[in-house]
Amino acid sequence: MPPLSQPADVWAASARQQLRAEIAHSIDDPFHWDLYNRIGPGCELLGPVHGRDVVDLGCGTGRTIAHLTHHHGARGTGLDSSPAMTELAAARFAGLQGLSVVTADAVDHLAQHRGVYDVVLSRFGAVCFADPLLLLPLVATALRPGGLFVFSTMAQHGDGTPASAYLSIAPTPLPQHDGSSVTVPRRILSRSLWERMLARDFVVQHVQRLVPRDLPEPPERPLASWVIRAMRR
Repeated sequence: MPPLSQPADVWAASARQQLRAEIAHSIDDPFHWDLYNRIGPGCELLGPVHGRDVVDLGCGTGRTIAHLTHHHGARGTGLDSSPAMTELAAARFAGLQGLSVVTADAVDHLAQHRGVYDVVLSRFGAVCFADPLLLLPLVATALRPGGLFVFSTMAQHGDGTPASAYLSIAPTPLPQHDGSSVTVPRRILSRSLWERMLARDFVVQHVQRLVPRDLPEPPERPLASWVIRAMRR
């Protein structure tokens, strides 16, 4: 495993934690859209991806986009703003034909790649942290006509408070290697707000609230999430 050479990367500790959590899983394992990767639809929500250009915004250590590339024939791009995440993804899936891993801010990347993707996805990735008023129009311009945008995000706060009906920020602590934490801005928004923001550039085709049940090691408060599929107009 290569060293995580970016000490200023606030996601470095999360990268290590995510890799440890995924150690029992391989590129062969399917994925789901809930926070615990256990319930709800899987890759079928993306439609056929064979031979199509697919980008994962906030790919983390890359297992989702690697699965789509290896098992479903996508031309995959894993994108993350965290050098720690992309170092691990590139090392883990080195040599996988059809997959590229890019370190970049999602907003900046999409602004520079107009009309090049058939599918944009985000599983608790950039959609949760970027300003949606900037991100969503850029997703639309990065998609080819009729392209799909599928993402999952939190449907409630950690204390059980429902998602916000207003465009607010939920400051979220992110643990660091030294035991401290930094605060990152997270969007935890209601279904109606997501649908209103998407309506300008997309036709919303599917919205589902995923509620975890029967987790093998249940957290103190299992959290629900949204999965949303929208087609570019």
